[in-house]
Amino acid sequence: MDGQGILYHNHKKYDEGIIMKSSQTDIQKHLDVIAGILLRCFLGGMVLLTVWFAWFVFAGDWIYRVHSQWFQVSRQAFDTIHYAGMAVTKIVNILFFLLPWIAVKLVSGKKDS
Repeated sequence: MDGQGILYHNHKKYDEGIIMKSSQTDIQKHLDVIAGILLRCFLGGMVLLTVWFAWFVFAGDWIYRVHSQWFQVSRQAFDTIHYAGMAVTKIVNILFFLLPWIAVKLVSGKKDS
């Protein structure tokens, strides 16, 4: 088959709308996969924050003793570092996973007639 036949064949399929319907279905599937990944990443980040917070609350003194053997850091600085780290982690988690998930869900929720 020569190149002209392939071009005509693809053009004919496009005119019939087969490629367009297939592409929209594929895009929707890809958006669903991306949304699933973003949601899992967000939930994983929240689990990380919860574990970090629990360790800090229930074993904070032990963690401080271990780290103060390696580094000269006051208890106040140690607490500040962990508090700031948790805040940055939460902000990054929201910015990079929750907000894009919301955007993908809004885009994929639009149904064209």
